[in-house]
Amino acid sequence: MIRSLFILAAIALLAQDVFTNESVVKLVKSGMSETLILNVLRQTPANYDLGADRLVELRNSGVSEKIIAVMLEKSTGKAPAAGPGATASATAGPALPAGPGVFFKKGSEWLELIEETVDWKSTGVMKNFVSAGIVKKNLKGSIAGLNSRNILSAGNEILIAPPAGVPVSEYLLVPMKPSKGRREFEVGPPQKNTSLAKGAIAFGLEKLGGNHYRIAPVSPLAPGEYGILPLSTVGSGTGMSKLYTFRLLP
Repeated sequence: MIRSLFILAAIALLAQDVFTNESVVKLVKSGMSETLILNVLRQTPANYDLGADRLVELRNSGVSEKIIAVMLEKSTGKAPAAGPGATASATAGPALPAGPGVFFKKGSEWLELIEETVDWKSTGVMKNFVSAGIVKKNLKGSIAGLNSRNILSAGNEILIAPPAGVPVSEYLLVPMKPSKGRREFEVGPPQKNTSLAKGAIAFGLEKLGGNHYRIAPVSPLAPGEYGILPLSTVGSGTGMSKLYTFRLLP
């Protein structure tokens, strides 16, 4: 049990950061399985140093050749070769969205999630609640209505395309609780030794190209109401914050 909690804490700490050689060594030495490490690496943006000397250092630190191979794939941008009989139409994905936003994949296209306006319950000047993409004080917000108009199933993929100059790490995935005709959520400052806001859901990131990132929650999401909050809109001076909401069906 303690080992499992340690592994989950390690993933939550690294899930929204850019991985380096040191990040990979840390995961290997945590004792988690090679399969789990490979899954995390495939879903997370990275900036590896894979020169000859660094490769030797990785092997001496216990990093397997399979893990190094995935690191090389991420650095070169080359996906594993398609299996025998695969066709271009079967392996090619839909064109990435042209503009910024949050999207979900439906069939052969990416559709944008509808934005909803947040009503903040927190009191005070909102710009003091968030600084440099970090939640500094408890944020309590709500959205009108018990259900989002965006309905997704467990198989739908979600894509974040931040505006220019906004890091993808400033987006939070939050669970929402229906209450009195509204959907409520709350996040707070990161707990000790983690960069993830309290109350938010940890997720990995897979860069698809340009400024587009597919999200992969560390644990499968249960059916319910969720929102993706761009922290850059909190206290932006516009008086309104936006939340990309969705309802997840079984």
